[in-house]
Amino acid sequence: MKESLYQAAKEYVEVIEKIEKTADPKRLQLLEEKRVELHWKFIDLLKNQGIKYKDRDHATRIAIRIANGEL
Repeated sequence: MKESLYQAAKEYVEVIEKIEKTADPKRLQLLEEKRVELHWKFIDLLKNQGIKYKDRDHATRIAIRIANGEL
């Protein structure tokens, strides 16, 4: 089954929020690796849907808005 842009954005935003709350260096490393993986998955979905973004920060802001149901 194809993953939706909403689901990818939600997973991406959730891992970012976990990173912000994590102090454990080992856990932080694992979360950061997951964030990179989810970021590229989200970027691929944006490209497939023809949604343009300027840079990583812009893509992240788009993900946050999608995950919050604003877009």
